[in-house]
Amino acid sequence: MFKNYFKTAWRNLVRNKTFGFINIFGMAVSMSVCMLIILIINDQKSYDNFISNHDRVYRVHTKGKGDNTNATASSAFPLATELRNFSNVEASATLFRNLGGDLFYKEQTVSGDGFFADDNLFKVLDYKLKEGNAATALSQPRSLVISQEIAKVLFGNDEAMGKVVTLNHTGVVPTGNETGFRGNTYGQFLITGVLQKNPGKTTLPFKMLASLSTVTGLAKDSLLQSAPDDWDNVWTSYTYVLLKKGRKEADLQYMLNTIASKKYPTTNGSNFIFTAAALKNIPGELIGNQTVTTLPNVALIFLAILCIIIMLCACLNYTNLSVARSLTRVKEVGVRKVSGATQRQVFQQFIIESVFTSFIALLFAFLLLLLLQPLFTGLWLNRFFDFSFHYTPKVYTTFFVFSLIVGLVAGLLPAAYICLFNPVQIFRNLNAIKGFRGLTLRKVLLVTQFIVSLIFVISATLIYAQTKHVFNFDYGFNKDNVVNIKLYKAGNYDRFAQAISSNRNVIAASACTFPPSSGSNNTTLIFKADNKKDSLQTGVMDIDGKCLDVWNIPLVAGKNLPVISPDSVDQFVLINQKMISAFGYPSANAAVGQRLWLGDNTVQIAGVVKDFQYLDVTRGIEPLLLRNRKREFGWVTVRIAANNEAATVQFLQTAWKKVNPDTKFDYMFFDDQLHEFHSMLSDAASIIGFLSLIAVAISCLGLLGMALYTAETRRKEVAIRKVLGSGVLQIIFLLSKNYLVLLGIAILIATPIAYMLNNAWLQFFASRVSITPLILCTGISGLSFICFCIVGLQGWRVSRGNPAKSLRSE
Repeated sequence: MFKNYFKTAWRNLVRNKTFGFINIFGMAVSMSVCMLIILIINDQKSYDNFISNHDRVYRVHTKGKGDNTNATASSAFPLATELRNFSNVEASATLFRNLGGDLFYKEQTVSGDGFFADDNLFKVLDYKLKEGNAATALSQPRSLVISQEIAKVLFGNDEAMGKVVTLNHTGVVPTGNETGFRGNTYGQFLITGVLQKNPGKTTLPFKMLASLSTVTGLAKDSLLQSAPDDWDNVWTSYTYVLLKKGRKEADLQYMLNTIASKKYPTTNGSNFIFTAAALKNIPGELIGNQTVTTLPNVALIFLAILCIIIMLCACLNYTNLSVARSLTRVKEVGVRKVSGATQRQVFQQFIIESVFTSFIALLFAFLLLLLLQPLFTGLWLNRFFDFSFHYTPKVYTTFFVFSLIVGLVAGLLPAAYICLFNPVQIFRNLNAIKGFRGLTLRKVLLVTQFIVSLIFVISATLIYAQTKHVFNFDYGFNKDNVVNIKLYKAGNYDRFAQAISSNRNVIAASACTFPPSSGSNNTTLIFKADNKKDSLQTGVMDIDGKCLDVWNIPLVAGKNLPVISPDSVDQFVLINQKMISAFGYPSANAAVGQRLWLGDNTVQIAGVVKDFQYLDVTRGIEPLLLRNRKREFGWVTVRIAANNEAATVQFLQTAWKKVNPDTKFDYMFFDDQLHEFHSMLSDAASIIGFLSLIAVAISCLGLLGMALYTAETRRKEVAIRKVLGSGVLQIIFLLSKNYLVLLGIAILIATPIAYMLNNAWLQFFASRVSITPLILCTGISGLSFICFCIVGLQGWRVSRGNPAKSLRSE
């Protein structure tokens, strides 16, 4: 019986090639996109699955109390040691940042990044070693565990164990973002282990690990800042905990609450709480100081919704065309029922036809997926998310089940609709069959497709407009003709600034922690010196006294930071206008001269600068503190003359190599740097635009099929009207008016929905475009024009036919 069902399905596809092509093509395109989304979600949910005890591993996050609610993935340095006092903890480990740079062995050099870690790390997270003993690899100072890739570059096929390498710290971090920078030579390290390649993705993508006991010596030599007993610094260390079997997250949270209440009494200036985060929940969590860049959970939910919407469009297409074609198959159904077929058997036949079509579409979808995948991985955003798609048996099974569900969903309504036909009515009078009089079901499905398409079109238009707005954003500073050069070592700046000062094409040169609006952000907790209960979480950026000249940022009150006398420079700070209101100062002039306590020293406000966009453009302007600490400088920023830029950049490179021969000249024009950072939004616009194109194409294919069906079934009516004198335009209007009415209904429904949905995501941008009638009308006009062309062309084709031929044929 089932063999007969498949034969019937194949014959129907062959007999009705146009409808078969529309269904298969629509499903294949939609399924290929959905399969890509499935691969993305599968990739983002695969982090740390290879960790054997990942269900008992937690990372401790930190959150400020009161108004300082910014959450961070890091925690206090001594927390792991404190947790070992609790019997419910099997093991706890501390990871410390600021390990990343160049490793040297004889003539070989390789770059790597990672953490300082204590010897408990391999107990909590059971990373495997190819060489060395995990129990002792990180027990002694200046011990270093490296990846296989680094070992291969440095030592070739020789054994790495026992080799001594030199590490120059260059500010590289595991996320790949070189933000704050303190370039130093950390000295020699002994190789005590080589990591095996992880069998999957990890939220700790390090290439090397140094023993945590090394930090004490480096801090003593002033090579990095660390205090093992400092509970106020919750930004540079990470704490991982392995609970004993049978213990739950609530048990760990109780321990963390106990420690926080003890270490942060209400009378203390710093006030933090610790929260437990399960290892499996770390990817996708929106929190500061992450160790890896992953898609936020909200983005995965959005992708899943998109997957459902796109696939429903194809399913509606199939449903709509199948219901429309049911009129031509009612006699077939009638014969089957008269011959003894039950409703269940008729239902099975049409469901199998739908699933059969879906499986054929799956084959074409997989081929399209292979074409889509390199285009997607080539997007700018992939350098951060590092998508890797693996076609495992689990993935293939997911695709098969997905195709089966699509076939069932697409065929469910037509099968239920057709199997309910009464065979007596079928042979007596087709017009008496419920559903053929008004065909309300088809209209509802077609309107639904129009609604989805119009929402996509309006959304794509708005995303394009927002992208254009971002790229032409007023940052509050002048980004044109500014060259930003990676400093690598703070000491490189003075020599370089002196070397380029005599060139007339160099207008001004300065140094800073990081360029504003580039995605980097440091924060600190500040207090009023005369009232330490009055605190504020604020952004902080280090600049020298010439930075305002380079970026053309005006002073509102007071004076600039001093450019000489290094001993007194750190006694003065600048604030922006936003901090005036945030800290309750009556005016900019009143803020000048006020004193602030920064936790390490007391400083005086020297001046107030005009607000500028130092955060990325998705965020509003927030309070900012500007300091002048040379050890924090990570970039040189140079304003050059607009004429002969290429020659000036060549001069800068020559000067750099002359005074800093040991470090590379790594530069970008400021406007290009900002454009690259915001390219993620451009990629999002491309993706949504592509999805909109698919949604519109599928809807138009469905409309084309419906228009073809209508034109064919009304061919005789058209012939009679032509004989009676109707013109071409009258016939086109006759065949098109019903579809134009449906399109009008869809516009009335889709426009407010599109407005609300797009207004919701636009709220994520502090500076955003408005949803104007022009933008709405652009999307509506575009879709209406396409629909009118499709229906009008079918009406024109039928109206041009020979009426005599149509009337004499049955």
